[in-house]
Amino acid sequence: MKEYDVIVLGGGPAGGAVAAPLADAGRRVAMIEADAFGGVCPLRGCNPKKVLLAGAEAAHMAGSMLGTGLTGSMAIDWSALMRFTRSFVDPVPERARAAYADKGIDTFLGRAAFVDPHVVEVQDNRLTAKVICVCVGLEPSPLPVPGAEAMPVSDDFLSMESLPRRALFIGGGFIAFELAHIAHHAGSEVTLLNRSDRVLRRFDPMLADDLIRASRDIGIDVRLDAPVRSVERIGEGWRVRAGNNVPIDFDADMAFNCTGRRPAIDRLNLDAAGVEFGPLGIAVNNRMQSVSNPHVYAVGDVADQGAALTPVATIQGQTAVANILNPSSATVNYSGIPSVCFTLPPLAGVGLLEEEARERGLSFTVRETDLSAAFSWKRLNQSYARARVLIDESGDRILGAHILGHNAEEMINLFALAIRNEIPLSRLRDTVWAYPTCGYQVKYMV
Repeated sequence: MKEYDVIVLGGGPAGGAVAAPLADAGRRVAMIEADAFGGVCPLRGCNPKKVLLAGAEAAHMAGSMLGTGLTGSMAIDWSALMRFTRSFVDPVPERARAAYADKGIDTFLGRAAFVDPHVVEVQDNRLTAKVICVCVGLEPSPLPVPGAEAMPVSDDFLSMESLPRRALFIGGGFIAFELAHIAHHAGSEVTLLNRSDRVLRRFDPMLADDLIRASRDIGIDVRLDAPVRSVERIGEGWRVRAGNNVPIDFDADMAFNCTGRRPAIDRLNLDAAGVEFGPLGIAVNNRMQSVSNPHVYAVGDVADQGAALTPVATIQGQTAVANILNPSSATVNYSGIPSVCFTLPPLAGVGLLEEEARERGLSFTVRETDLSAAFSWKRLNQSYARARVLIDESGDRILGAHILGHNAEEMINLFALAIRNEIPLSRLRDTVWAYPTCGYQVKYMV
């Protein structure tokens, strides 16, 4: 039996946010990773997706400028782009493991399971610690329809050696939309199926509808109210039957289940540790402690609170570390955390949605701005660009901001700064912005 002060289950951003500062503080730390050190974000999520998006962004910008002085065509070499992507991804596991070793953290590769509230088992090793922190993240959710058991998921798309001529994505969240846009701009014929008439529920519904129109305008076949009925392997391709009253068959060379992810907790044997959990993950308090076992913490996507975002995992990890070092010293502040759907154009939001503000009975106005008519978007010939900002005049504050269009992913950080740090609306209006920039438009958005 090996003894530690803290055992961290998971070697991704959440696990790193806990393990590294605890090791720096002199604690004896062990980290157990089931797959590869680095986690989903740098290996099978944010980072490879953004590298692939670089080619799509270039193609999108060039396409928008055709007829305004730009001629010719641009094509993506998928194999070359994938090699470039792997140059970011492949070195991560060994570098991450080496970085933890340099801090004196013992690392173990394998699936961990609780034996009792203070003991976990991995391979042939049993480890014990006063505190155990679960940071194992999410895994793709199965699609509960006949034939879908072996469907590829987003992980598979991000490691494809060749691009399918026809690609189909099932889901209406940011993963489905992002991959659909990448595939389209890389040259695939793309279909996206969503079971309801509402997509991207984390984002402003009006701007989400704009994004649907923008997607259709470039040739992505977005089908709403199209629940999947069955999935069938047809030769080297796939046939997906979807729809309500009269289902339609959609054929594709590759079809991807992008309907969501679930907490990766099935094999942890949490019952042996007395840890309460549910469909959203491990039940935790605002100090990131298990509500049923205070010696166990859960951080990142596996916890049942906070959005499934890497920056959220970071602040949750900081909170857990503070409480492990000094019990009951810190709670998580979820104010002003932005979300981005990296489509083309991108969709971003921070703070309250309009429906959330109304449910809280808040007094506010919505200031809507057609950014496509503003210089910084018009010069790029961008047809889809709009902002909706929720303003509380009497409280001198911004309640929420939602942006669709070029550079939305950067502009939203300005509003995140204002909301999280409670910068008065009047101070934003008094700010002098550089011109001509996208940020300059903030003075008209507030």
